[in-house]
Amino acid sequence: MTVVCGAGSSVLRADVCYVNTCTVTAAADRSSTQLIHRVSRLKPKPRLVVLGCLAERAPDRVRAIPGVDEVWTNEYKQEVIAGQCPAPARSRAFLKVQDGCSRRCTYCVVSRLRGTPSSVPAGVVASHVEQLLADRFFEFVLTGLNLGTYSDPEGTGLAGLLRLLLGIRGEFRLRLGSIEPDTFGEELLRVFAEPGVCPHVHLPLQSADDGVLKAMGRSYTAGDFSRLVGRLRSVRPDVCIGADVIVGFPAEDSAAFERTRGRIRELDLAYLHVFSFSARPGTSVPTARRGEAADVVRGRVREMRQLGTELRRRYEERFVGTVRRAVVETSRSALTDNYLRLHLADPVAAQPGRPAEMLVVSADSGLAGVPVNQTQEET
Repeated sequence: MTVVCGAGSSVLRADVCYVNTCTVTAAADRSSTQLIHRVSRLKPKPRLVVLGCLAERAPDRVRAIPGVDEVWTNEYKQEVIAGQCPAPARSRAFLKVQDGCSRRCTYCVVSRLRGTPSSVPAGVVASHVEQLLADRFFEFVLTGLNLGTYSDPEGTGLAGLLRLLLGIRGEFRLRLGSIEPDTFGEELLRVFAEPGVCPHVHLPLQSADDGVLKAMGRSYTAGDFSRLVGRLRSVRPDVCIGADVIVGFPAEDSAAFERTRGRIRELDLAYLHVFSFSARPGTSVPTARRGEAADVVRGRVREMRQLGTELRRRYEERFVGTVRRAVVETSRSALTDNYLRLHLADPVAAQPGRPAEMLVVSADSGLAGVPVNQTQEET
């Protein structure tokens, strides 16, 4: 038996365990290292293969951990998995269609580790979707390091890939993974309006202050981001728009932070993923360069996360009493097309990975879903 693990994963009894590491922040380094140690202490210990970005950035450090049998580079990993159809272990199928990034945002080490941008040919992606449809998967999530720059050897872009996949016969839906704001052009916007594409988009905003964005090496302004949000809502009024936000970047002072927080509040986004800035070796932000004091940054992180909680609650409340199509994740949870996670008070008959119509209702902590057929029986 072979098991692939990522940070936060549980480890099953296995002959070989592949630990896929992350190095986007110092916290990610720690989580990856802890997982490697956990696997190495298993009795009996499986053959332990470490891959991913920490293995790429610090191979000697990883190789020195007792119990590690192999360390793979990202290039070798791509050679091994090239052309293989994913074998999802979850209720949704994640299809990595793009990798690599030629941009050099000043805080990001990952783009420096993933190599030249490359894209899986559209025909191969379509073949994978057809195979997984036969396995009764309903939702397909397209992912990539810089997904919006997808361009296969035939010149098919992300919008063209979506059109090709939407033409496949069968009952399914597509969801976009994280996508850079400046890569969401008009052609992609037109395809995003199609009902077969989930009304959900996650945008790495990072900051809503133009001075900080320039220091980060980002290629858009706060105004550009606001206009994109408006265009997305014009074609999908129910769209769930989430964003990444980095707090504590060295160029961020109190005024820049308040501008970012104020603009995010005005945009009324659906949720936030908030990160404290973490200096990474190999980036163009010197590790010795200091911004605000650590306690100030921690306070700002708390404030931004509180705003994220408020925005999430406000977005969720809009849909209480509505019916949404959800994919069943477990007997106790489901995920709607617009990214509402629903608690299921009673186990549903649908198998994980299959769709179900759900009435969205309020719950003590978040939202709950009641299968529509159940509500009809009660009436």
